[in-house]
Amino acid sequence: MYDFFARTSGWAVLATFMIVPAVAAMALHALFRRIVPAQRLLPHQEVAGFLVAVVGVLYAVVLGFLVISVWSSFDQAQRNADAETTAISNVLYLNRTLPEDTRRRQRRLLGQYAFEVRDVEWPMLANGEEDVQARALMVGALETAASMRIPVNADQSEVLRLSSLRASMLDSYRDLAAHRRLRVLDAQAHVQQPMYFAIVAGGLILLAFVFLFGVDNLFLQLVMTGLVAAMIGLQVGVIFEMDRPFWGAIHVTSDAWTLLIQDNHLSEP
Repeated sequence: MYDFFARTSGWAVLATFMIVPAVAAMALHALFRRIVPAQRLLPHQEVAGFLVAVVGVLYAVVLGFLVISVWSSFDQAQRNADAETTAISNVLYLNRTLPEDTRRRQRRLLGQYAFEVRDVEWPMLANGEEDVQARALMVGALETAASMRIPVNADQSEVLRLSSLRASMLDSYRDLAAHRRLRVLDAQAHVQQPMYFAIVAGGLILLAFVFLFGVDNLFLQLVMTGLVAAMIGLQVGVIFEMDRPFWGAIHVTSDAWTLLIQDNHLSEP
């Protein structure tokens, strides 16, 4: 099922989550009305209306909180992925004034790391996996900066300049490693199965109360039931699509990495 939705556009996924529950709810309600006619429900209309209001508010609070929580996690995952490229840009900016051997090696390793993350590791994040090769490239670039040799014949001002640059780069590498770790953790985090059970069960309970209303016009009542089910399905679909930030039609993009490669001409030898 996950593979099917991963290959489907976001519009189609959300439409599926709306249409399928709506059709199923309308069919079940039509069957229910065959067994229980509207005249038997009308005397209990006021009680059913009061109870559905209470249940609806409770369900809306839980569902809305979960949608906001998943949305916030998705947005934070995108911010972490973008901040990682910012840290690399800072290193590359400072790298311009380093000694030739350190500058060339560090630029080469960071360029390989950017391509490895964008082209190889990004698809792996959909399954919550980490690319060992990308991590090795990042560590190699870090070791290059940490082991940078200061010329023995350099004057005091040059020694201070290179030492300051190395300290600044190590700070950027610390940010890079932190955001990389958060990116991997974001790829592995998702809503637990009991929460999906809770929102589906809550939706079914709410629809059960909707069935208890009696309306003489059967078509009109089925349309209202379908709209309620479609709204519930839409919210569940949003949660489902944004639950795994690097998976599905709605996912964290690697546009920042492409921009990093283009702006710093990392594709050039």
